[in-house]
Order: sequence, then C-alpha cells, then structure tokens
Amino acid sequence: MRITIFGATGRVGAALLDSVQQAADLTLAEAISASGQAGSVALPKARLTDTDVIVDFSSPAGTMALLDRLAGCAVPVVVGTTGFSAAESEALEREAAHRAILVSANFTKGFEIFADCAQRLALGLADAAITVGEIYNAQKKPVASGTTQRLVTLLAEGGRSIRTDIGRVGNTAGVNTVTLDYGVATIRLELAVQSRAAYAEGALDAARWLVGRPAGFYRLKDTLDTGQET
Repeated sequence: MRITIFGATGRVGAALLDSVQQAADLTLAEAISASGQAGSVALPKARLTDTDVIVDFSSPAGTMALLDRLAGCAVPVVVGTTGFSAAESEALEREAAHRAILVSANFTKGFEIFADCAQRLALGLADAAITVGEIYNAQKKPVASGTTQRLVTLLAEGGRSIRTDIGRVGNTAGVNTVTLDYGVATIRLELAVQSRAAYAEGALDAARWLVGRPAGFYRLKDTLDTGQET
C-alpha cells in the first residue's frame, strides 16, 4: 500500500517515515513538508494522487490547503492534525461527500478504550471532581491539546465542570490522565506513550483500515466497531 505523508518534517511526521520504512506492507509514495505561514501553505510540487492514502500531521492551515489541492480527487485522508477552528472542522466534515476521511486527536492504540473507561467512571461517580491532565514536550504550546479537549468534551456532557492540568516537560512524547476524586478515594487513569511512534503506528493502522472504505467521515472509534483495533 502506498502512503503519502503530509507534514513529514514534523515530530510525528519523522516517526511516520520511520514506521513506513519498517513496514513490509507499506511503500512511501511521497513525503511532503507543510511549511508556510498560517493560511498560506503551498503545495506546488506535490503529486498527491499517485498514492493509496494520505496521512496528515501538519497544521490546520496545512490541512485546509491539502484538501483544496485534492478537489476532484477521491484519495482517502487520515488527519492527525489538531487545533481546527469551528469553520475548519465543518470543512473537514464536508469532505465526507468526496472521500473517506478519518480524523482523530490521538491515534495511540487503546486511546478510544481509555476514553471510554473514563466516561464510564464519570457516569458512575456523579459526585467526583474530575481533572483531565496532560504532559507534552516543552516546545508545545501551553494550551490544551486536541486529546485533552476531546476528553473534556466527552466527560463534560450534561454540563459537568472539568478541570484541566497542562504541563510541558523536556521532550515528553505524551502523558494523558483522567483523575476522579470523590473525597474518600481517588481513581486515576493514565495513558503514557514511550515515543511518537505510538501516534505513527496508530495512524498507519487507521490508514490501512480506511483504504477501500466508501466516502464518509470516520472517527478512530469506527475502526473498533468492526473488531479491528488501531
């Protein structure tokens, strides 16, 4: 299967390149940088169509430029980019009319089960104070990641107040936590990745799953509903 990596010069992009090179069933079709100022990412030399699937870990502006360039082409896209505005998120969903597109804030194997466990605990402990925490590398912006935003949205259903704890330390690849404190006891769930290869491997598994699917908007959880984990 031919893979095109968009955002290949980023941290996860580099991990994707390594993972593709090590996978017997994958061939690198194209590795594309997503450099450029916000709103002005250009793709003058990218072929994009000579591939089975595109995996995007770039920037919101980069993703929008990619989708514009793909107009008229039905190649499937896996999106690991986060930080989209409401209008950009709507644009992503509109792509479902033209291609199979799968979007996730966190491709780590087991993340969807982790999030489901957290939601079940939250529902069962209505009196618990909930904190969603994260630790990422020191160069990452000190705002809640897409993963934390997803967890907060999931756990805040019904108007529940959720606290966040954002940390930036060294070259940390990613630690996500959900803590439920109900006074007499505390429950803490933690998902810690050892390297960015965790995101890369999960995204490539999602790409394998997506190829051959009909046009539509997919989430990582959809890959579990058929009995296949990513």
